[in-house]
Amino acid sequence: MDGVCKKSEDGIQKNDSRIKTPDLLSKLNLDHFYPSKLTTADAFSINRTSFQKEEPHLEKEPLKEEDLAFVYQHKLLTLDYRARSLTIHKELIASKTDENKDFDDFLNDENECNDSEDGNTQIHPMDVQMAVFHCADSFLRQNMVTKLSSCQYALPLLVPSPTSADIELPLWTFRQIKKTWKSVGGLSTSLPVCQIKAPMVFFCRLGSVSTSKSQLLNSVINPKHDTFFHRDSPGSSRSRLFMDGLVEIAWYCPAGNTDDLFDECIAFCNLHGDAAEHKEQSDFLSEQATVNVVLMENTKNQKDKDREMLQKLRNSSKPLICLMSEQKGTSTMGSGDNIKYKIGLRDRNQAELHKELISVISTCLQKCNSCPSFSLEESSGLAKHCGFRVDEDSKECQEGKTGALEVMKLLKGEDISQIKAKLLPCQGKLWHEWSSKNKQQYRLYGDVEQTKSKIQEEMKSKRKKQRESSLDLINAVCKNLKSKHLSKKTYFVRWLGVNLDVSFLDELSEVTQQYYKQLADLQVLKQKREITEDFRKKQEELEKLSEKVDAVTFGLEHIVREMGQIYEAWAECPDKMTAEVSTLPVVAADLLISGHPLELMDGDAAHVPLTWIESVLDKVTERLGDQRVFVLSVLGLQSSGKSTMLNTMFGLQFAVSAGRCTRGAFMQLIRVKEEVKGQLKFDYLLVVDTEGLQSLQLVGKQSGLTHDNELATFVTGLADMTLINVFGENPAEMKDIIQIVVQAFLRMKKVKLNPSCMFVHQNVADISAGEKNMEGRRQLQKQLDEMTRLAATEEVCNAEYFTDVIKFNIQTDVHYFAQLWEGNPPMAPPNPRYSENIENLKQAILKAAAEKNCLTLSELKIRIKDLWTAVLNEDFVFSFKNSLEIAAYRRLEVMYGNWTWELRENMLFIQNKLQNWIDNGKLVAVDQELIHAEINTTFCAVKNKMGTFFNEDKDAEMLSQWKAKTEQRIKDVHDSLTEVTARKLTELIKMKATCKMFDEKKTQYENELFNKSKDLASTLKDKAMNELDLRREFDSMWEKWLSDLKAETTPFNDIQVQQEVMHILCSTFESHNINFNRDSKHYKKIDKKREYSYYVTEKKGRFGILYHSLDTKDHDSIRELVQETVREAEEIIRTKPVDRTGYSDAYTQEIVNCVKKRVAEFKAERFILKNEFTVDLSLYVCDIAVRKFTDLHKVFREANDPVIYLGNKKGEFFSIFKKQCEGATATAVFADFVCNKLKSSILQSVYDQTAIDAAGEMRANFPAFSGNRSNLEKHILQDLAEAESFERFITYIKNPKIHFSDFIGTKIEKQMLEGRNPRILEILKNAVKMKQSSVSAAIQKATQETKQNKGDVNEWLKSFSQELKGEMKFTVNDLVGAQYQEITDTGFFGDVLNKTLQSVFKDITSIDHISSVRMNMLRQRQKDILKNQLCGCWVQCPFCAAICTNTIEGHDGDHSVPFHRPGGINGWTWYKTDNLVVDICTSLVASDAKLVLSDKKRVPFRRYWEAGPEFASWSITPDASEQAYWKWFVYQFRRDLKKHYGKTFEGRGKIPTAWKYISKENAIESLKYNVKGDRYAKNM
Repeated sequence: MDGVCKKSEDGIQKNDSRIKTPDLLSKLNLDHFYPSKLTTADAFSINRTSFQKEEPHLEKEPLKEEDLAFVYQHKLLTLDYRARSLTIHKELIASKTDENKDFDDFLNDENECNDSEDGNTQIHPMDVQMAVFHCADSFLRQNMVTKLSSCQYALPLLVPSPTSADIELPLWTFRQIKKTWKSVGGLSTSLPVCQIKAPMVFFCRLGSVSTSKSQLLNSVINPKHDTFFHRDSPGSSRSRLFMDGLVEIAWYCPAGNTDDLFDECIAFCNLHGDAAEHKEQSDFLSEQATVNVVLMENTKNQKDKDREMLQKLRNSSKPLICLMSEQKGTSTMGSGDNIKYKIGLRDRNQAELHKELISVISTCLQKCNSCPSFSLEESSGLAKHCGFRVDEDSKECQEGKTGALEVMKLLKGEDISQIKAKLLPCQGKLWHEWSSKNKQQYRLYGDVEQTKSKIQEEMKSKRKKQRESSLDLINAVCKNLKSKHLSKKTYFVRWLGVNLDVSFLDELSEVTQQYYKQLADLQVLKQKREITEDFRKKQEELEKLSEKVDAVTFGLEHIVREMGQIYEAWAECPDKMTAEVSTLPVVAADLLISGHPLELMDGDAAHVPLTWIESVLDKVTERLGDQRVFVLSVLGLQSSGKSTMLNTMFGLQFAVSAGRCTRGAFMQLIRVKEEVKGQLKFDYLLVVDTEGLQSLQLVGKQSGLTHDNELATFVTGLADMTLINVFGENPAEMKDIIQIVVQAFLRMKKVKLNPSCMFVHQNVADISAGEKNMEGRRQLQKQLDEMTRLAATEEVCNAEYFTDVIKFNIQTDVHYFAQLWEGNPPMAPPNPRYSENIENLKQAILKAAAEKNCLTLSELKIRIKDLWTAVLNEDFVFSFKNSLEIAAYRRLEVMYGNWTWELRENMLFIQNKLQNWIDNGKLVAVDQELIHAEINTTFCAVKNKMGTFFNEDKDAEMLSQWKAKTEQRIKDVHDSLTEVTARKLTELIKMKATCKMFDEKKTQYENELFNKSKDLASTLKDKAMNELDLRREFDSMWEKWLSDLKAETTPFNDIQVQQEVMHILCSTFESHNINFNRDSKHYKKIDKKREYSYYVTEKKGRFGILYHSLDTKDHDSIRELVQETVREAEEIIRTKPVDRTGYSDAYTQEIVNCVKKRVAEFKAERFILKNEFTVDLSLYVCDIAVRKFTDLHKVFREANDPVIYLGNKKGEFFSIFKKQCEGATATAVFADFVCNKLKSSILQSVYDQTAIDAAGEMRANFPAFSGNRSNLEKHILQDLAEAESFERFITYIKNPKIHFSDFIGTKIEKQMLEGRNPRILEILKNAVKMKQSSVSAAIQKATQETKQNKGDVNEWLKSFSQELKGEMKFTVNDLVGAQYQEITDTGFFGDVLNKTLQSVFKDITSIDHISSVRMNMLRQRQKDILKNQLCGCWVQCPFCAAICTNTIEGHDGDHSVPFHRPGGINGWTWYKTDNLVVDICTSLVASDAKLVLSDKKRVPFRRYWEAGPEFASWSITPDASEQAYWKWFVYQFRRDLKKHYGKTFEGRGKIPTAWKYISKENAIESLKYNVKGDRYAKNM
């Protein structure tokens, strides 16, 4: 669209902005943001502009027009005042050359180039600024204007609309600006500009003037800096769109120096354009002004409207200064307030002119002391009267303001210094005392659990008092913060901040000045190095002033802190929490998301409110999703420019004023835009700003150094990168901060966290001096290395150089910053080199961040808890628990269980398959290569799954530390399974060889019987006989055959197991001892005896004195030996194949040897076991063996004595005989015969399959078996609590393996065998279907192959047996001697056999009651399968005997357990008392208690690992949680424990009163929380 242009008298092209605005906005790529659609979220995010590296030479590279506005905005937000000089550099195009032109003509030729005509219009820099201003919403405008003020630029005061005749006074944009000044010899004053009442000097121009008014004004305010843009400013062009009618304002602020231009704060207003053309603005400002200054050429050729305006100014009672561009000299007219000055500008020395102008303005101001001062706040009323629009009149702004005023009403009438204590009571004394008590939980003393219980009761009391606090203020605030309209909510927050600042400003300023004065006096006394009474007195006064500063410091952060404390107090009673309280985390989360800082660590209490922070981050995660965040933190001394650096770098809102230094730590979120997410691996940048190390508030306090170390440790552990901020070049200060941060990084290394860091060296005098920088880097490297060695000594760690501790490059990770101000404040602008340094640092941070794998919000929440919990302990490294690593390891354990189960399950199938091969004679030797080949497919699949898990899991980087070891352990499991299976199958082959003769004879006799019955049937076939006659004939044949069989076979040699066992015992021990003890039957209750004094001989103690008696612990140890030995012997008995090979004396000898070995290995300090004990224990164990072996040998005899075996087959043979007699075909008869051969094999195959499937289903679907060992432990404890059986608890405590096995067996029985429809029946039926399908497929395959090869029934049987060789036992050899040659139709035979077999399968599936399930046929018991799968580590805690819950037996790294328990549960007592220990290990290691070893050596529990290898192999970290489970058990079964151990719960063993209030439900519920926070070994 063509614009309508006209040239003003001063030569500047002025355009009709209503026509040209769309074109300009389009060029700047802002058209879709107009009007007021550009938000702070758009501006303060990581975007494409963030990646444009700031290098000096790059500024000369051409910018595109569409980037101008965004680059301007980016530079302005980083306080680079060169943002206002951005231009498009276009190539100069030479005009046509005339070779014949005369040189004089060449010089005199006027060749004006009209920019608008050639379409090459230069965009005016101020048009860019105002275009962004018009497109920005009110909050971004406010931010822009605040940044303009920081850059010492003039601010828009009256803004004409580019598309209408409206004029706006953007009062809202000034609300966050403060100005500070100081009069000579006076005190410093700091006020929001809206509150400043100061003289105002109004500059305007009449007509066209050759002199620049803005340039003159700059010389008056700040000769060294262009406050107002003028015609000679860089980038200025002849065409401008948004400037005419614009009024800008700036304040001159004196520094209190003698060379100040003015002695007081003065406002200067500048109207752009001809004042006569903009009468509304001129009238408004001249009315408000203290002094009016008019610039004009002369009065001769003035237009009427110019003359009219000048006359009006002349008639005004206010001083008037006329600057005449075409006149010379100075003259004065009038006197007093009504004085008029005329200053000629022609042929004037500029320096003298500027000096005179300043002097005249000062004179006028002095004469106008009685004139009203200019105030932005008050001028808004006049602006409305003049028809101007005030931005604060918008509905949402007014609603926000009203809400803020309602909150402020609650503060009215209160003593300023008491407002916080009265209206925000939760965060004061109560919170500080609670924090102190919380720390004491990690520094226990005396009766540890009593002390801990008392501390926790006091903490609950503090929380109870907090819950009694009024919520009036919080509810008033939350009412506004819960608004659905984001802008209304934001207006409220900012209005509240404005009002709070105004209310507390005076008091805070006064107290702060007193504080710094007192601090200066104290520092003087401190330099004398004497602690005098005066010094102590001033120190006390300083601490009181510090408390007073805290009392009168009141901001939104304190209100949010109160919300946190209210929420934490009610979180302890969640069932009583009101809806108002439950929504507080949502309010805080919304504030954080919308760009407000959230307090992470309360600087006043030096504590992290974990419950509150976790809840807020949960709500943030709900709002945003579980986004990845890169955490950037900063550390440095107080007032070293940390917050300013972060605010400048990212446009943040961290507090920066000297009176409001950051306390604690605050975090703020910055969004990463989609356009750059491809370059970064995170969605948000989380910036953590911290209070300064060596804070002035901590001067003189003992906690200063501790607090600094805690803070440094916390934020370095939390951050992916930490900026170490060093201010100035003071070596002592550098040493102080380096010492703290090096120690923090060393701790991170020891707990395997890998943060990174960059050093920022601020306020360096000459950062361009390369040699000096090199020397600076060398000195820094030297200091870092020195401090590393020093810190390594303190932390007991090997590190010589800083690079041993953290990845660090001295060349790229050290940044030197120019000083912040270009000159001396308060009128100095920021140094553009500082902004340049900021931008380069930002680029380096983003580059480093792009290579990081960041935490998600949920993981960050966990990391915060882990770090702070460890920081609370005195030994961070010892106490740190990496929950994220633990969670990753726990998932790895579950996956490890899945992978090993795949191998184990597949190996069970392979074992069944190869057993069938052996039974079928297809395999006569087994080696591991064969088994390797069989399992290889599954093994490769498991390895692929492992690779996928380690490479693609979200925690792949963390998991990588365990990859190699896990792969090796899976290989070890694979090899172990292979070895065990090979051994079992080899034993089976040997056993089969032993039984070969029996098996062949049985087959021979069966086939003979088949043939004889067949022959008999053929002779009787044509005779009419009933069943009775058939039975008589068959019995006659059977008896004769049986008689012949007995005559030709050797009678089966029966064995009396009882006699054989006694023979072994009498040959091992003295026979009279065996016979006497057996007859006395004293041994029969050896496993249940209460005391074992009869079996022991007491040792002599020190000085040869006998111990008086055994204590309960001694008796328990003997009983445990008995039970363990019995359990081991039973396992030996169970594994012996007596039912298949018969009894052997070697089995009994092995059992007796086991007993002797266990007794020999038993060691006791106070006694030795007599021989009678070994004899009785052997008798007891052998009694069990006799019963088991006798039953099993009977089974063996029935299966292998031909007479008994075939006698049991009589019914089957009669059935076949009967069918033959009734005329059944040979095919049907033979099918019956084969079916009988297959029946037992099918049944065994079905049960083999059922065992594996049942175990697999239990593992997959039963929660206790579907996870890792820690999960199993939780279910065991829950089961024990629900049963409330002391005997079962004692079995678990004393014999965990026995209880473990019993638990698995009980749960299998309950899940599989109980109920109206036991699950085992369904699994059995499914196995039947599977086997039925396999048999049918084998029949079909045999029929097809035989038909194809034209084979006979013998070929059919061979093919059939070949197909089934891995499924069940069946070979053609089983039919050798049987006559079936008359069968010619193999297809028909297959059909008949298939039909016959259906009845077999039907019989099995018809089982409808658990009693019909033949459990003895399960060659692999589900209990054994799951025991082998879930066994894990069995090492017990040396204090409380809790079992390590690592899933992997023989794992690397420390043992650990989530549920430690009081030592008294295991019979432990305090030294030289009979007081049972009620203290839990995790409390003892945080106490001053000592452990007394057997050699009387004492070791502090805090350093328990020094007690020896048994102790050092455990990781026991302090735990301040309630740990309700075992406390409930101790109180619930206190009488049983006293009776069981014969000890007391008195003295140091007194049970804390609070324990009796723990219910069983509380105990069970605590298992859920404890298992989430279990402490796994950090290495496998």
